[in-house]
Amino acid sequence: MPNLLIISHTEHFQTDKGIVVGWEPTIREINSLNSLFDKIYHIAPMYNAKPHGANGNYEKNIIFIPIKPAGGNKIIDKLKILFFIPNNLLTIIKMINKVDWIHFRSPTNLGLYVLPLLSLLRKKKKWVKYAGNWKQKDIPVSYALQRWWLKNNFQHSIVTINGIWKKQPKHLVSFFNPCINDDELKEANRIGYAKFFKFPINICFVGRLDQNKGYLRLIKVLETISSLTWIGKINFVGGSEDDHIPKMNIEINKINFCGWLNREKLNNIYKKSHFIILPTKSEGFPKVLAEAGAYGCIPIVSDLSPVNQLIINDHNGFLLFDLNIDSIKDCLLQIPVKKGLLKEMSKNIIELSNKFTYRKYTEAINRVIVNA
Repeated sequence: MPNLLIISHTEHFQTDKGIVVGWEPTIREINSLNSLFDKIYHIAPMYNAKPHGANGNYEKNIIFIPIKPAGGNKIIDKLKILFFIPNNLLTIIKMINKVDWIHFRSPTNLGLYVLPLLSLLRKKKKWVKYAGNWKQKDIPVSYALQRWWLKNNFQHSIVTINGIWKKQPKHLVSFFNPCINDDELKEANRIGYAKFFKFPINICFVGRLDQNKGYLRLIKVLETISSLTWIGKINFVGGSEDDHIPKMNIEINKINFCGWLNREKLNNIYKKSHFIILPTKSEGFPKVLAEAGAYGCIPIVSDLSPVNQLIINDHNGFLLFDLNIDSIKDCLLQIPVKKGLLKEMSKNIIELSNKFTYRKYTEAINRVIVNA
């Protein structure tokens, strides 16, 4: 089988036992490619920090190659990107001739210099995954440049994207974002189909605790609802750079800030939850929607493409057509009103979740890319 080089911005850490771990959703996806390649090399940043709960281990035949992390909100952090470019490029170039395939994961600051390099390698087999919203208007300049580059300079390669778009060039191929294996799906669906929607219900938020993801917006909404007796628990799963937890006026027994959780603990949250809410300003298609959906959790999510290409309002979820406080509040208050529809909506999101397995993903990679 061929060898593969993956280049990404996935955060990696070293445990006290010297084991390298990385952001679990990405590591699981990379592990799923093990069946298609003899060896997989992954070039990504190594952080000098203690790993959090949402990290995973590599399977055999996957070799991690560290580069120095760069980027951040401060000017000095952004300048570090320039200083690290020569060393990072040298590391990448050394590996290119050792592999048959190259896979780059975008958008990331690395893309500003890695994508031009890859576009020069016309004879090298490669594909790029663009994980963000392909048609998002308000994005960082660096992301816009990468999107333009992928559209106009990668016609001889495959670029996988979320969603289906008008006038989509042939080399832009729509893919589902995998997040669950067949055994996990079977167990999750068993739990999901047996789930009862009796009040009080539980809600979860899974993602980074930052303003773009909307967790503060959600807390402000909850503070405006006069009675929360129909809600049992509201679990916030995730962390931020400073792990800042705001002061709240909500009953303390309603809210639980979990931090980053490992797979087993996260699945336990999904098991107990009836809804997952993401009042976010921008998204591709979040894996957590499919993960939670497999457990019958009904999504409450922003009306953004490509999310609204799969989540249909009042069919398999609730769409937030506006992200102001009153609109989100009105949407939440529809839950008790539409109690009779909830079980059917839950079944519909379970059916959608079946599209997001690693098996179907690797089959598509093998058919559309590797053996095309």
